[in-house]
Amino acid sequence: MENNKQKIGLVVDDICSLPEKILAEFQIEVVKMKLYFPEWEKFPEKNLYQLMKETKAHPKTSAPSPGDYLKAYKKLLENFEKVLVVTLSSKLSATYSSARQAKELMPDPSKIEIFDSLLASAPEGLLALRAGELIREGKNLEEIVKTLGNLREKAKLFGFLETTYWVEKIGRMSHWQGKAFGILKSLGVQPMIGIKKGKVGLTGFNFWTRDILEALFHQLKHEAKKQKIRLGINYTDNIDLAYKLKEKVEKELGAEVLFTSLAPPIIGANSGPGTLLAGCLSV
Repeated sequence: MENNKQKIGLVVDDICSLPEKILAEFQIEVVKMKLYFPEWEKFPEKNLYQLMKETKAHPKTSAPSPGDYLKAYKKLLENFEKVLVVTLSSKLSATYSSARQAKELMPDPSKIEIFDSLLASAPEGLLALRAGELIREGKNLEEIVKTLGNLREKAKLFGFLETTYWVEKIGRMSHWQGKAFGILKSLGVQPMIGIKKGKVGLTGFNFWTRDILEALFHQLKHEAKKQKIRLGINYTDNIDLAYKLKEKVEKELGAEVLFTSLAPPIIGANSGPGTLLAGCLSV
């Protein structure tokens, strides 16, 4: 039976925001984060971000359990010899820890390889997608992990928030940082969020425009001058803006946008309505 199995299966968490089409194409198993938002249960017909704006209530989130990962491992090992797991940054969530605990519960832990992306959102998705491509190319686990490690160092996340209200509520930004953010925005300066060494925070400022689309495009243009890049875009309640950015990037930069997808509720719950994110990975 072992001879009939494919070599490597791939597990990701839903923070990577890969669309269903890509997940199906590469046979990727998704372990989902947990979200608890009573207001959404009362009004399921309403949009999550609409409810957040109306109620000012903040959804509660938590990492998948080791049991969630254990279930995914067992499922994939029915058809694959080994499993590669790409996780959300270990510095942002207990997801990586849950994946490791589940590995130790397996009869043969050596069949599971866990890779901490030190990323989140679109760049995590780009890294996971590259892992899928490398598996398809026939690379072994050691080669794949080495390549992912090199790509991780140059991966970037750029994002602009409508307000800091939501990131302050979850403790990702202090009240005083939020005040400074608000003052800068009132002066026409766009503070930018990103990810450094596995942690999300303020990473720069855009002084050229108040327009989120133009601000993001400026950052991506700067990256495209340094290296050839592939991109992923995440939106919350601003799908039209996301597709305008995609069109502009492809037309003016000639860069490939591999996916434009709705940010998972966990991302949107923490960054808030109006957030637009773009990730890039070197080719």
